Amino acid sequence: MATGLTSKARSYLAEIVGDENITDDMVDLVAYSRDSSPEPTRLPIAIVRPGNAEEIAKIFRVANELKFPIIPRGGGTCAGGGGVSIRGDGVILDLGRLNRIIEISEQDMTVTANSAVTWGQLDYELSLKSYRPPFWGPESAFGATLGGSISCASMSSQGSTVAGSAADEVITLQVVLPNGDIIYTGSDSLPKAGKFARICNGGDYTGIFTGSLGVFGVITEATIKIEPLPKEARYAACIFTEWNGGIQYALKMLHYKIPEVLSISPGPRTVKSSYGVDGQCAFKYVIEEQDPTIADRKLELGKKFAQDLRGAIVADGDEKTRIWWKDMFMRLVTDARKRESFVAHGCHRVPLKKLPIAAEDAENYFFKECRVEELGMTTTLGSYVSDMRPTCSMYPMLFFKDDPETRKKAWEIWNGWMERAITSYGASPYWMGYAWARHLIPKLRSENYRMLVTLKKALDPNNILNPGLLLLD
Repeated sequence: MATGLTSKARSYLAEIVGDENITDDMVDLVAYSRDSSPEPTRLPIAIVRPGNAEEIAKIFRVANELKFPIIPRGGGTCAGGGGVSIRGDGVILDLGRLNRIIEISEQDMTVTANSAVTWGQLDYELSLKSYRPPFWGPESAFGATLGGSISCASMSSQGSTVAGSAADEVITLQVVLPNGDIIYTGSDSLPKAGKFARICNGGDYTGIFTGSLGVFGVITEATIKIEPLPKEARYAACIFTEWNGGIQYALKMLHYKIPEVLSISPGPRTVKSSYGVDGQCAFKYVIEEQDPTIADRKLELGKKFAQDLRGAIVADGDEKTRIWWKDMFMRLVTDARKRESFVAHGCHRVPLKKLPIAAEDAENYFFKECRVEELGMTTTLGSYVSDMRPTCSMYPMLFFKDDPETRKKAWEIWNGWMERAITSYGASPYWMGYAWARHLIPKLRSENYRMLVTLKKALDPNNILNPGLLLLD
C-alpha cells in the first residue's frame, strides 16, 4: 500500500486543477474512504477535483507517466464498493465540479448534462419545461449523479418497468479514456452530426462504458432521452395466494402495456408485512397517461386481470400506492430512519419465472440460516418488472445498526448472500462495485473473462483506472 502522493505527482496535479482542488488531508481521505455499502474503510492517497474533461485527460497522462491509480467518484452513493480505492493506493477523481446541465432540446427530446449533475437537479430542471427522463433516477436520486448511475446501469421503481436502466436512456456520451483521449459516442462521434442517435457510425460504443463502473473510461457528459410529464395518474394494488396467478397477471399487464411501474412484493413474509394478509406475492402498479379516459380504462383492465386470475384487490391499495409513489426518492431513507439503521443492498436481475425461487431462497437465507432478527437486524425483499418484459430487479435489503460488531456481521451476511444468489439461481447484478465483482467475475464464462481482459489492456495498458475492480490484476 502506498503511503501517500509523491511531491512530484502533487505538483503536476496542482498545475492542472489548482492547489485548492487537490487534498491529502486525513479528514478528507476518511470522507472518501467508503460508499454507502458495509464495505470496509479503504483510504485513498489523495483527492483531485477536476473542472472539465480536458483536465481529466491531463490527469490521466500524469497518472500513466508516474504510475498511480485513478478512481472516479460521483455522488459516493454506490451501494456495492464503488468510487473507493480498493487497494489503498489510488487517487480519487472527484467529479463533483462537472455539474452543469448543458442543453435541454425539445426538438430532439434529449437533455445533455455533465456527469456530476444529480438526478434531483436534473428532474427539477426538466420539470420546469414539463419534461422528465423516462428513468427518473436511483433510490439515492437526490445525491446520485447522472454519470455514476449510467456507469452502474442503475435501476429502481422510478421508471424501470417501461424504460429499463439509466444506461438504456443514453443517446451519446463524452468519455475520457485512460490514455487521456477524449472520445464521443453515437452520432456525436461524427463532427457536426449532433447528439440524436446511439447505435450508428460503426457500432454501439456507448455500451462499452455503461454498466462497467468506470473501468474502461470516465464519463464526463451524457445526452439522454426525455419525455413529457404525464397529466393523469392512477394507482392500485392486488394480492395473489399463488405465484402462478401472480406471474400470469404480470405477463397480462405487460402484454397490454398497462403500467408505468409494476412493483412486486415477493414471498409470504413481504406480503404479510406490507398488507397484513397471507399471500405469495402482491403487486403495486402506477398508470400514467396524458388522457384521463385512457388512464381510467387501463385501471379497469388492471383490476379485471387480477380478478380473472383469482387475485384480491387491496381495498386501500390506491392510497397506499399513491403514497409509495410520491415518496419515491425518500423511500429508502425513510425506511432506514424508521429502523434507525444503515442498509446493505443486494440488487440484481432475475427473470420473472425465477422470482419465486429467488424470494424463497432469500427468505431461507436471511431468516432461517442467518437468523437476522435474532441479531437485531431486519431484512426486506422487493422487486419490480423492468424493460416491459418478464425480467425483474430483485432487491433484498439488510438493515443494521452501525456499531463495529454489528456492521462486521452484517457485512458477512451480505457478502454471503451475493455469493449464494449468483451460484444458486444465476443472479445477474446490473451494478457492479467490488462487492459484486469479487463474486461474479470468477464465475463468468472463461471466454467472456478473456474478452474483458483484452478490452481492458487495450484501453488501459498501465491498469491505472479502477485497478482491481474487475479483478484483472
